[in-house]
Amino acid sequence: MDYSRTEFQASLDSEQEGSTISESGSCDSYVDQPRLPSFADEHGLIELLEGDRAYDLIYRNCKSGLGDQCQLLSILRNGFRTHGSRAKLKSFQVFQEAVGMKHVGEGRVKYGWCAVTKTELKSVLEYGFSHPRNDGSYGRGLYLSPDNALLECVKDSAAEPEDGMRFMLLSRVLLGKSEIVPRGSTQSCPTSPEFDSGVDDLASPKKYIVWSTHMNTHVLPEFLVCIKTPSNFNRSPRRLRSPWMPFPVLIKGLSKFLPPSQIFIIQKHYRDQQNMRISRSELIQRVRRITGDKLLVHIIKAVGHKVQQH
Repeated sequence: MDYSRTEFQASLDSEQEGSTISESGSCDSYVDQPRLPSFADEHGLIELLEGDRAYDLIYRNCKSGLGDQCQLLSILRNGFRTHGSRAKLKSFQVFQEAVGMKHVGEGRVKYGWCAVTKTELKSVLEYGFSHPRNDGSYGRGLYLSPDNALLECVKDSAAEPEDGMRFMLLSRVLLGKSEIVPRGSTQSCPTSPEFDSGVDDLASPKKYIVWSTHMNTHVLPEFLVCIKTPSNFNRSPRRLRSPWMPFPVLIKGLSKFLPPSQIFIIQKHYRDQQNMRISRSELIQRVRRITGDKLLVHIIKAVGHKVQQH
């Protein structure tokens, strides 16, 4: 889905056939409209208002993905007002052209979601991504959720401690030709020049993987959506608790079902928790994302009862 068309992005959109939005106006058309002066101006953003085509599309997308459990506070667009942000835009255009030439005009561009914290937002918009915050289960890079999978991205994010807000970037993602990246991969770049990005599934991807080597040339942050979630949003109705099972025992049980590469990642997360780099709840969430609840519950039941008997 194509969400906007600005004077700076016209050349980007010219190759997007079947766009749902042909013209949302230039960035200058929003200068005199009411917006969040302190926050928006500080970050070089432009607040979109109800009735704007891009606003309406993104709003419907968010409500469809999140329902009524989240409060959508504002939708803002990157104004590309600074020299750094304009340079990033030009860089994206250059790489889109290069990927299009490599794949005979098919420089595939999609929209994807990723979460950022309030403190890192300004530097991401101005300078780009530095250290993607993810569990590393699909290699080294930036993970984005497709534009129709906002809920998964929100679940992986953390609310700001002072006000409970979450900041979700909707970016153009230059995927080009994607390769499948298995869970547990330690990959950090394409396996060959033929590929430009990775996905967890070719037919129905839930994650776009943009390698660290590409994340500041193949990802263009274009919109920011500010939302507020209920305090219990990240809590699963099925809490997995095993106070009587030592974590090394759980890992040993999982090793019978998971490949060594995934066990290595789980062991790393466990060491991080032991060294107080992450909390126990974060450790559990990361393990759940790797194993899935079905397998984890099976191991806890099977191994846990044996532990209790001793």
